[in-house]
Amino acid sequence: MNFTKLPFLRVPNLFVLLLSVFTTAQTSAFSADPELGVEARVFAHDGFAHQGNFVQSAVFRGEFVFETSESSQLVVTPFARVDSEDDQRTHADVRELFWSMVGDNWEFSLGAKQVFWGVTEFNHLVDIINQTDLVENIDSEEKLGQPMAHLAFHGDWGVLDLFLVSGFRERTFPGEDRRLRLPFEIDDDDTRFESNDKRSHVDVALRWSHQIGGLDIGLYHFNGTARAPLFALEERPETLPVLIPEYALIDQTGLDAQYLTSNWAFKLESTRRSGGGETFHAVTGGVEYTVVGLFGSTVDLGLVAEYFHDERGEAAYDTLLEDDYAVGLRFGFNDADDSQALLGVIRDVDSGETAISLEASRRLGEHLSVSLEARVFSGSESLDGDDPSTWIPDRDSKAAYLDREDHVQLELKWHF
Repeated sequence: MNFTKLPFLRVPNLFVLLLSVFTTAQTSAFSADPELGVEARVFAHDGFAHQGNFVQSAVFRGEFVFETSESSQLVVTPFARVDSEDDQRTHADVRELFWSMVGDNWEFSLGAKQVFWGVTEFNHLVDIINQTDLVENIDSEEKLGQPMAHLAFHGDWGVLDLFLVSGFRERTFPGEDRRLRLPFEIDDDDTRFESNDKRSHVDVALRWSHQIGGLDIGLYHFNGTARAPLFALEERPETLPVLIPEYALIDQTGLDAQYLTSNWAFKLESTRRSGGGETFHAVTGGVEYTVVGLFGSTVDLGLVAEYFHDERGEAAYDTLLEDDYAVGLRFGFNDADDSQALLGVIRDVDSGETAISLEASRRLGEHLSVSLEARVFSGSESLDGDDPSTWIPDRDSKAAYLDREDHVQLELKWHF
Protein backbone atom coordinates (compact mmCIF):
# COMPACT_ATOMS: atom_id res chain seq x y z
CA MET A 1 0.00 0.00 0.00
CA ASN A 2 1.21 3.48 -0.87
CA PHE A 3 0.68 5.28 2.44
CA THR A 4 1.45 8.67 0.88
CA LYS A 5 -1.94 8.48 -0.87
CA LEU A 6 -3.92 8.03 2.33
CA PRO A 7 -6.14 11.08 2.99
CA PHE A 8 -5.07 11.40 6.60
CA LEU A 9 -1.48 12.05 5.50
CA ARG A 10 -2.34 15.00 3.26
CA VAL A 11 -1.37 17.69 5.77
CA PRO A 12 -1.46 21.20 4.24
CA ASN A 13 1.93 22.83 3.64
CA LEU A 14 0.75 25.72 5.82
CA PHE A 15 1.04 23.59 8.95
CA VAL A 16 4.49 22.33 7.98
CA LEU A 17 5.55 25.96 7.64
CA LEU A 18 3.99 26.88 11.00
CA LEU A 19 5.80 24.02 12.71
CA SER A 20 9.16 25.05 11.27
CA VAL A 21 8.66 28.68 12.30
CA PHE A 22 7.31 28.11 15.80
CA THR A 23 9.72 25.36 16.81
CA THR A 24 12.71 27.55 15.95
CA ALA A 25 11.44 30.69 17.69
CA GLN A 26 13.56 31.35 20.77
CA THR A 27 12.46 34.70 22.23
CA SER A 28 11.27 35.44 25.73
CA ALA A 29 8.21 37.21 24.25
CA PHE A 30 6.96 34.09 22.53
CA SER A 31 5.97 30.58 23.62
CA ALA A 32 4.75 27.68 21.50
CA ASP A 33 3.12 24.35 22.33
CA PRO A 34 2.27 22.57 19.04
CA GLU A 35 1.44 18.90 18.64
CA LEU A 36 0.77 16.55 15.73
CA GLY A 37 -1.26 13.38 16.18
CA VAL A 38 -2.43 10.32 14.28
CA GLU A 39 -5.66 8.61 15.32
CA ALA A 40 -7.32 5.29 14.54
CA ARG A 41 -10.88 4.18 15.39
CA VAL A 42 -12.04 0.59 15.10
CA PHE A 43 -15.76 -0.25 15.32
CA ALA A 44 -16.98 -3.63 16.54
CA HIS A 45 -20.14 -3.80 14.38
CA ASP A 46 -21.16 -2.91 10.85
CA GLY A 47 -22.87 0.45 10.56
CA PHE A 48 -25.37 1.77 8.04
CA ALA A 49 -24.70 1.45 4.31
CA HIS A 50 -21.36 2.88 3.10
CA GLN A 51 -19.97 3.20 6.65
CA GLY A 52 -16.60 1.65 7.31
CA ASN A 53 -15.39 -0.10 10.45
CA PHE A 54 -11.91 1.45 10.44
CA VAL A 55 -11.30 5.21 10.44
CA GLN A 56 -7.95 6.99 10.50
CA SER A 57 -7.06 10.64 10.72
CA ALA A 58 -4.29 13.12 11.39
CA VAL A 59 -4.69 16.16 13.62
CA PHE A 60 -2.72 19.32 14.38
CA ARG A 61 -3.22 21.32 17.57
CA GLY A 62 -1.21 24.15 19.00
CA GLU A 63 -1.09 27.11 21.33
CA PHE A 64 1.09 30.10 20.52
CA VAL A 65 1.38 33.06 22.88
CA PHE A 66 2.94 36.39 21.88
CA GLU A 67 3.70 38.77 24.75
CA THR A 68 2.99 42.14 23.14
CA SER A 69 3.77 44.11 26.32
CA GLU A 70 4.11 43.60 30.07
CA SER A 71 0.33 43.68 30.41
CA SER A 72 -0.96 42.32 27.09
CA GLN A 73 -0.63 39.25 24.90
CA LEU A 74 -1.91 37.65 21.72
CA VAL A 75 -3.02 34.00 21.90
CA VAL A 76 -3.42 31.80 18.81
CA THR A 77 -4.76 28.24 19.09
CA PRO A 78 -5.19 26.60 15.66
CA PHE A 79 -6.74 23.20 15.02
CA ALA A 80 -7.01 21.04 11.90
CA ARG A 81 -7.95 17.44 11.16
CA VAL A 82 -7.82 15.32 8.00
CA ASP A 83 -10.12 12.27 8.18
CA SER A 84 -9.96 9.23 5.89
CA GLU A 85 -13.74 8.68 5.80
CA ASP A 86 -15.66 11.83 6.64
CA ASP A 87 -15.44 15.09 4.70
CA GLN A 88 -17.25 16.84 7.56
CA ARG A 89 -14.59 15.75 10.04
CA THR A 90 -11.87 16.98 7.70
CA HIS A 91 -11.97 20.53 8.96
CA ALA A 92 -9.97 23.35 10.45
CA ASP A 93 -10.86 25.84 13.16
CA VAL A 94 -9.30 28.68 15.09
CA ARG A 95 -10.03 27.50 18.61
CA GLU A 96 -8.63 30.76 19.97
CA LEU A 97 -7.33 33.96 18.42
CA PHE A 98 -7.59 36.82 20.87
CA TRP A 99 -5.75 39.79 22.30
CA SER A 100 -5.95 40.43 26.03
CA MET A 101 -4.88 43.17 28.41
CA VAL A 102 -4.64 42.92 32.20
CA GLY A 103 -4.99 45.77 34.71
CA ASP A 104 -4.86 45.94 38.50
CA ASN A 105 -8.35 44.52 39.02
CA TRP A 106 -9.64 43.93 35.51
CA GLU A 107 -8.95 42.00 32.33
CA PHE A 108 -10.19 42.61 28.79
CA SER A 109 -9.94 40.32 25.78
CA LEU A 110 -11.20 40.57 22.22
CA GLY A 111 -11.35 37.82 19.60
CA ALA A 112 -12.18 34.13 19.38
CA LYS A 113 -11.93 32.34 22.74
CA GLN A 114 -12.92 29.18 24.55
CA VAL A 115 -14.69 29.61 27.89
CA PHE A 116 -15.55 26.59 30.03
CA TRP A 117 -17.99 26.48 32.95
CA GLY A 118 -18.80 23.35 34.92
CA VAL A 119 -17.78 21.11 37.81
CA THR A 120 -19.41 17.71 37.23
CA GLU A 121 -17.67 14.88 35.40
CA PHE A 122 -20.09 13.38 32.90
CA ASN A 123 -22.45 16.23 31.94
CA HIS A 124 -21.88 20.00 31.80
CA LEU A 125 -25.27 21.68 31.95
CA VAL A 126 -23.97 25.19 32.54
CA ASP A 127 -21.36 25.27 29.76
CA ILE A 128 -23.02 27.48 27.12
CA ILE A 129 -20.65 30.05 25.63
CA ASN A 130 -18.92 27.85 23.03
CA GLN A 131 -20.51 25.64 20.41
CA THR A 132 -19.89 21.88 20.44
CA ASP A 133 -17.64 20.46 17.72
CA LEU A 134 -19.60 17.22 17.51
CA VAL A 135 -17.66 15.77 14.58
CA GLU A 136 -14.69 15.47 16.92
CA ASN A 137 -16.29 13.39 19.67
CA ILE A 138 -19.78 12.54 20.90
CA ASP A 139 -18.82 13.38 24.49
CA SER A 140 -19.34 17.09 23.63
CA GLU A 141 -16.03 18.07 25.23
CA GLU A 142 -14.55 19.55 22.04
CA LYS A 143 -15.64 23.14 21.38
CA LEU A 144 -15.39 25.61 18.50
CA GLY A 145 -13.78 29.00 18.96
CA GLN A 146 -16.31 31.78 19.61
CA PRO A 147 -15.79 35.47 18.70
CA MET A 148 -16.47 37.70 21.69
CA ALA A 149 -15.58 40.70 23.79
CA HIS A 150 -14.87 39.64 27.39
CA LEU A 151 -14.45 42.02 30.32
CA ALA A 152 -13.69 40.68 33.82
CA PHE A 153 -13.45 42.52 37.16
CA HIS A 154 -11.71 40.98 40.20
CA GLY A 155 -12.12 41.83 43.88
CA ASP A 156 -12.55 40.43 47.38
CA TRP A 157 -16.17 39.85 46.42
CA GLY A 158 -15.21 37.49 43.58
CA VAL A 159 -15.02 37.77 39.79
CA LEU A 160 -17.60 39.42 37.53
CA ASP A 161 -17.45 38.43 33.84
CA LEU A 162 -19.33 40.21 31.04
CA PHE A 163 -19.50 38.66 27.58
CA LEU A 164 -20.74 40.17 24.31
CA VAL A 165 -20.83 37.33 21.77
CA SER A 166 -21.54 37.48 18.05
CA GLY A 167 -20.68 35.49 14.94
CA PHE A 168 -22.76 32.43 15.91
CA ARG A 169 -21.11 29.06 15.23
CA GLU A 170 -23.41 26.28 14.09
CA ARG A 171 -22.97 22.85 15.64
CA THR A 172 -20.91 20.47 13.51
CA PHE A 173 -22.33 17.05 12.69
CA PRO A 174 -20.85 13.87 11.20
CA GLY A 175 -21.27 13.39 7.47
CA GLU A 176 -23.60 10.89 5.82
CA ASP A 177 -20.94 8.18 5.52
CA ARG A 178 -19.46 8.65 8.96
CA ARG A 179 -19.96 6.56 12.08
CA LEU A 180 -21.61 8.00 15.21
CA ARG A 181 -24.05 10.05 13.12
CA LEU A 182 -27.81 10.44 13.48
CA PRO A 183 -29.88 8.08 11.30
CA PHE A 184 -31.00 10.88 8.95
CA GLU A 185 -28.77 13.25 7.04
CA ILE A 186 -28.56 16.78 8.45
CA ASP A 187 -29.02 19.55 5.89
CA ASP A 188 -27.11 22.42 7.47
CA ASP A 189 -27.36 24.43 4.23
CA ASP A 190 -30.99 25.13 5.19
CA THR A 191 -30.36 26.03 8.85
CA ARG A 192 -33.07 28.20 10.42
CA PHE A 193 -32.80 30.84 13.15
CA GLU A 194 -35.48 32.40 15.32
CA SER A 195 -33.54 35.68 15.33
CA ASN A 196 -33.82 37.83 12.22
CA ASP A 197 -30.14 38.64 12.69
CA LYS A 198 -29.33 34.92 12.35
CA ARG A 199 -25.58 34.40 12.90
CA SER A 200 -25.03 38.11 13.63
CA HIS A 201 -27.28 38.16 16.69
CA VAL A 202 -25.44 39.54 19.74
CA ASP A 203 -25.61 37.21 22.74
CA VAL A 204 -25.02 38.59 26.23
CA ALA A 205 -23.82 36.69 29.31
CA LEU A 206 -23.06 37.89 32.84
CA ARG A 207 -21.40 35.62 35.42
CA TRP A 208 -20.34 36.06 39.04
CA SER A 209 -18.00 33.54 40.65
CA HIS A 210 -16.32 33.36 44.03
CA GLN A 211 -14.34 31.07 46.30
CA ILE A 212 -15.41 30.98 49.95
CA GLY A 213 -13.33 28.54 51.96
CA GLY A 214 -13.82 25.14 50.38
CA LEU A 215 -16.76 26.34 48.27
CA ASP A 216 -16.39 27.42 44.63
CA ILE A 217 -19.59 28.91 43.27
CA GLY A 218 -20.68 30.50 39.99
CA LEU A 219 -23.96 32.11 38.95
CA TYR A 220 -24.75 33.39 35.46
CA HIS A 221 -27.45 34.51 33.05
CA PHE A 222 -27.29 34.06 29.28
CA ASN A 223 -29.51 35.69 26.65
CA GLY A 224 -29.02 34.67 23.04
CA THR A 225 -29.14 31.86 20.51
CA ALA A 226 -29.26 28.31 21.88
CA ARG A 227 -26.20 26.21 21.11
CA ALA A 228 -28.22 23.00 20.69
CA PRO A 229 -30.63 23.00 17.73
CA LEU A 230 -34.09 21.58 17.36
CA PHE A 231 -34.53 19.35 14.30
CA ALA A 232 -37.36 19.49 11.78
CA LEU A 233 -37.81 16.26 9.80
CA GLU A 234 -38.45 17.28 6.21
CA GLU A 235 -39.51 14.99 3.37
CA ARG A 236 -37.59 15.41 0.12
CA PRO A 237 -38.80 14.09 -3.26
CA GLU A 238 -36.82 11.09 -4.52
CA THR A 239 -34.47 11.19 -1.50
CA LEU A 240 -34.54 10.11 2.11
CA PRO A 241 -35.96 12.60 4.65
CA VAL A 242 -33.48 15.08 6.11
CA LEU A 243 -33.15 16.92 9.41
CA ILE A 244 -33.15 20.74 9.35
CA PRO A 245 -31.41 22.43 12.33
CA GLU A 246 -33.43 25.20 13.97
CA TYR A 247 -31.81 27.51 16.54
CA ALA A 248 -34.10 29.25 19.05
CA LEU A 249 -33.56 32.36 21.15
CA ILE A 250 -33.32 31.50 24.85
CA ASP A 251 -32.77 32.90 28.32
CA GLN A 252 -30.79 30.59 30.59
CA THR A 253 -29.81 31.05 34.23
CA GLY A 254 -27.22 28.67 35.62
CA LEU A 255 -25.57 27.76 38.91
CA ASP A 256 -22.44 25.67 39.44
CA ALA A 257 -20.97 24.86 42.83
CA GLN A 258 -18.29 22.59 44.22
CA TYR A 259 -17.45 22.05 47.87
CA LEU A 260 -14.16 20.39 48.84
CA THR A 261 -13.59 18.93 52.29
CA SER A 262 -10.96 16.37 53.22
CA ASN A 263 -11.11 13.65 50.51
CA TRP A 264 -14.64 14.57 49.42
CA ALA A 265 -15.89 16.76 46.56
CA PHE A 266 -19.59 17.63 46.30
CA LYS A 267 -20.68 18.99 42.92
CA LEU A 268 -23.80 20.66 41.53
CA GLU A 269 -24.86 22.17 38.20
CA SER A 270 -28.35 23.57 37.69
CA THR A 271 -30.04 25.51 34.86
CA ARG A 272 -33.40 27.06 34.15
CA ARG A 273 -34.11 27.85 30.52
CA SER A 274 -36.94 29.53 28.64
CA GLY A 275 -37.32 29.88 24.90
CA GLY A 276 -38.13 27.75 21.90
CA GLY A 277 -41.67 27.33 23.21
CA GLU A 278 -40.70 25.76 26.54
CA THR A 279 -39.50 26.57 30.04
CA PHE A 280 -37.77 23.89 32.09
CA HIS A 281 -35.28 23.13 34.83
CA ALA A 282 -32.40 20.65 34.71
CA VAL A 283 -29.91 19.59 37.36
CA THR A 284 -26.79 17.47 37.68
CA GLY A 285 -25.43 16.56 41.09
CA GLY A 286 -22.71 14.28 42.31
CA VAL A 287 -19.99 13.36 44.72
CA GLU A 288 -16.41 12.18 44.39
CA TYR A 289 -14.33 10.50 47.09
CA THR A 290 -10.57 10.14 46.58
CA VAL A 291 -8.65 7.22 48.07
CA VAL A 292 -5.10 8.54 48.40
CA GLY A 293 -2.30 5.97 48.08
CA LEU A 294 -4.41 2.94 47.10
CA PHE A 295 -3.18 -0.15 49.00
CA GLY A 296 -0.04 1.75 50.04
CA SER A 297 0.93 2.60 46.45
CA THR A 298 1.36 5.95 44.71
CA VAL A 299 -1.97 5.49 42.91
CA ASP A 300 -4.94 7.70 43.84
CA LEU A 301 -8.43 6.34 43.16
CA GLY A 302 -11.45 8.62 42.76
CA LEU A 303 -14.93 7.14 43.24
CA VAL A 304 -17.48 9.18 41.28
CA ALA A 305 -21.29 9.08 41.43
CA GLU A 306 -23.64 11.52 39.65
CA TYR A 307 -27.32 11.88 38.79
CA PHE A 308 -28.88 13.83 35.91
CA HIS A 309 -32.46 15.10 35.79
CA ASP A 310 -34.27 17.11 33.11
CA GLU A 311 -37.91 17.86 33.89
CA ARG A 312 -38.85 17.53 30.21
CA GLY A 313 -38.25 13.79 30.54
CA GLU A 314 -38.14 11.81 27.29
CA ALA A 315 -39.27 14.94 25.41
CA ALA A 316 -35.84 16.52 25.94
CA TYR A 317 -34.57 16.88 22.38
CA ASP A 318 -31.03 18.10 23.10
CA THR A 319 -29.81 15.53 25.62
CA LEU A 320 -29.83 11.80 26.28
CA LEU A 321 -29.45 12.44 30.02
CA GLU A 322 -32.93 13.29 31.30
CA ASP A 323 -33.22 10.70 34.10
CA ASP A 324 -29.88 8.93 34.34
CA TYR A 325 -27.16 8.10 36.81
CA ALA A 326 -23.43 7.60 36.38
CA VAL A 327 -20.66 5.93 38.35
CA GLY A 328 -16.98 6.15 37.63
CA LEU A 329 -13.47 5.25 38.73
CA ARG A 330 -10.70 7.81 38.25
CA PHE A 331 -7.10 6.58 38.48
CA GLY A 332 -4.20 8.99 38.99
CA PHE A 333 -0.92 7.07 38.94
CA ASN A 334 1.25 10.02 40.05
CA ASP A 335 4.17 8.90 37.92
CA ALA A 336 6.66 10.76 35.76
CA ASP A 337 4.65 9.89 32.64
CA ASP A 338 1.42 11.52 33.93
CA SER A 339 -0.51 8.27 33.55
CA GLN A 340 -4.25 8.53 34.22
CA ALA A 341 -7.49 6.73 33.42
CA LEU A 342 -11.24 7.21 33.85
CA LEU A 343 -13.80 4.41 33.65
CA GLY A 344 -17.44 5.49 33.56
CA VAL A 345 -20.89 3.93 33.26
CA ILE A 346 -24.04 5.96 32.47
CA ARG A 347 -27.45 4.28 32.67
CA ASP A 348 -30.98 5.50 31.96
CA VAL A 349 -33.23 4.83 34.95
CA ASP A 350 -36.32 4.04 32.86
CA SER A 351 -35.11 2.45 29.62
CA GLY A 352 -31.95 0.75 30.87
CA GLU A 353 -29.89 2.21 28.02
CA THR A 354 -26.25 2.06 29.09
CA ALA A 355 -23.04 3.68 27.89
CA ILE A 356 -19.65 2.48 29.15
CA SER A 357 -16.55 4.55 28.50
CA LEU A 358 -12.84 4.24 29.21
CA GLU A 359 -10.38 7.09 28.75
CA ALA A 360 -6.68 6.67 29.46
CA SER A 361 -3.50 8.56 28.61
CA ARG A 362 0.21 8.70 29.40
CA ARG A 363 3.44 10.17 28.07
CA LEU A 364 5.97 8.03 26.19
CA GLY A 365 9.18 9.91 26.80
CA GLU A 366 9.84 13.60 26.28
CA HIS A 367 7.94 14.18 23.03
CA LEU A 368 5.42 11.36 22.62
CA SER A 369 2.12 10.64 24.36
CA VAL A 370 -0.66 8.14 23.76
CA SER A 371 -4.36 8.23 24.60
CA LEU A 372 -7.01 5.52 24.46
CA GLU A 373 -10.81 5.79 24.35
CA ALA A 374 -13.30 2.93 24.31
CA ARG A 375 -17.10 3.19 24.25
CA VAL A 376 -19.74 0.47 24.48
CA PHE A 377 -23.50 1.06 24.11
CA SER A 378 -26.24 -1.37 25.13
CA GLY A 379 -29.89 -1.64 26.10
CA SER A 380 -31.30 0.29 23.12
CA GLU A 381 -33.88 -0.72 20.57
CA SER A 382 -31.87 -1.83 17.54
CA LEU A 383 -32.19 0.03 14.22
CA ASP A 384 -31.89 -2.95 11.89
CA GLY A 385 -31.24 -2.68 8.18
CA ASP A 386 -30.90 0.36 5.94
CA ASP A 387 -34.63 1.09 5.54
CA PRO A 388 -35.23 4.61 6.97
CA SER A 389 -38.73 3.61 8.07
CA THR A 390 -37.09 1.53 10.81
CA TRP A 391 -34.72 4.27 11.98
CA ILE A 392 -37.07 6.25 14.25
CA PRO A 393 -36.91 4.52 17.65
CA ASP A 394 -39.35 4.72 20.52
CA ARG A 395 -38.89 7.73 22.82
CA ASP A 396 -37.55 5.39 25.48
CA SER A 397 -34.71 4.40 23.12
CA LYS A 398 -33.34 7.76 22.06
CA ALA A 399 -29.81 6.34 21.88
CA ALA A 400 -30.79 3.55 19.48
CA TYR A 401 -28.67 5.06 16.71
CA LEU A 402 -25.59 4.29 18.85
CA ASP A 403 -26.44 0.59 19.18
CA ARG A 404 -23.93 -0.37 16.46
CA GLU A 405 -21.26 2.13 17.44
CA ASP A 406 -19.09 0.28 20.01
CA HIS A 407 -15.54 1.34 19.23
CA VAL A 408 -11.96 1.77 20.40
CA GLN A 409 -9.90 4.84 19.55
CA LEU A 410 -6.13 5.18 19.84
CA GLU A 411 -4.21 8.42 19.31
CA LEU A 412 -0.46 8.93 19.23
CA LYS A 413 0.71 12.53 19.62
CA TRP A 414 4.08 14.17 19.01
CA HIS A 415 4.74 17.24 21.17
CA PHE A 416 7.26 19.69 19.71
